[in-house]
Amino acid sequence: MKILNLEQFRKLPENTLFSKYEPCVFQNLEIKGETWECDFLTQEIASAVECDSSGDFCDRLEEAKMSGDSIPIDLDCEGRDGCFDNDQLFAVWEKDDVAKLIERLSLCISNDQVEFQEGSAAE
Repeated sequence: MKILNLEQFRKLPENTLFSKYEPCVFQNLEIKGETWECDFLTQEIASAVECDSSGDFCDRLEEAKMSGDSIPIDLDCEGRDGCFDNDQLFAVWEKDDVAKLIERLSLCISNDQVEFQEGSAAE
């Protein structure tokens, strides 16, 4: 992992895994998209809910909370970063870091992974 400033970060290619960073604090894990003249696109991971609008996003989450139904995710839905903070730092994952994450995530889909049963969602 490397800590980069905004100028360095903007030069990185699309599909770079990163978190915004301030000393000793990491924000959400994201995937960098295209760099624009004064902004860049990003794919959030934790909130990658498949939806048509911000209203639909909230509705789907509320419905899932009430019903316990699964929510499909969308990892092909980038949005503008829009932060415009020239002092922003970025914790950028290197190839070996991403490989370790993939290896660890593969354990999450092993045969021993717990399957959610109907009615087992938080109430």
